[in-house]
Amino acid sequence: MITVIGIYIFIVIGFFAKRIFKDEIEGKTLVILSTYFLQPFLTLWGIMLVPLNFDLIISPVVYLGAVFISLIFTSLLAFLFLKDKKEKIIASLTPLIGNTGNLGIPLSYALFGDIGASIATMVNLANIFFIYSFGIFFFAKGEYSFKDAFKKIVKIPVMWFGILALILNIGGVRFPADIMKILQMGAFASIVVQLLIFGIYVAEIKAKEVSFKLSLVTIINKFLVFPLISFVLLKFCHLKPIFHQAVLLEVLTPLAVTNVNLAALFNLYPQKVAYLVILTSILFIGVIMIFL
Repeated sequence: MITVIGIYIFIVIGFFAKRIFKDEIEGKTLVILSTYFLQPFLTLWGIMLVPLNFDLIISPVVYLGAVFISLIFTSLLAFLFLKDKKEKIIASLTPLIGNTGNLGIPLSYALFGDIGASIATMVNLANIFFIYSFGIFFFAKGEYSFKDAFKKIVKIPVMWFGILALILNIGGVRFPADIMKILQMGAFASIVVQLLIFGIYVAEIKAKEVSFKLSLVTIINKFLVFPLISFVLLKFCHLKPIFHQAVLLEVLTPLAVTNVNLAALFNLYPQKVAYLVILTSILFIGVIMIFL
């Protein structure tokens, strides 16, 4: 439990830093620094920590399988209980786009060590692929071209470094201990910066609109439907307990701030989505206690 508290300390630091210094702290600068310079270190380090095995390779596949199966049920619940078309999209999709990077990787590493970091890194790659491919199409409802979505994926260095690390690991390449220490320094820097970014983004959120029905359906989809389907699928695949737990932890992570960015881009009530990010982040504290 101490490790979980430690994770949230950095989030709180980011939150209060933004609240106190306001415009003097620019979250976008940290996002660019993390995405294009630090996360490649984290990705290389995370994937190269342990030799790839069946469970490590299949973990992100199972995660994606759970996402797409869950989407059927989350869409059904949203269709049954919500009338507004935009709210249906929000309740269907946002519960499946979790904070696997900013929160999932640090938390998995804190709880499960090196193997946890490797699993979380692989799952995060799968999540990024889902967000910038099918996720964008779903948000845009056909208004976003495949070409534009593909360009977004190509521009993300994490994807390329992830592919490189997978090739090296499968090929049996192992970095010397000194190289791994350098990668670890960059990885730890990325982890802390990502937590600070999450806190900064939460501090910038202004929830002006609250929809009880939307919140309820989203919470059910996030913390009941998605985890339940993932649990069944993980059991069916007979993964080792630590892989089962680490993937399930990534499933339980609260809504990613990316949801707010996509909602703003496609005019899907960004204020409501921002509120859902805060709400699920608060509820996640209780959920993680039950999980532990």
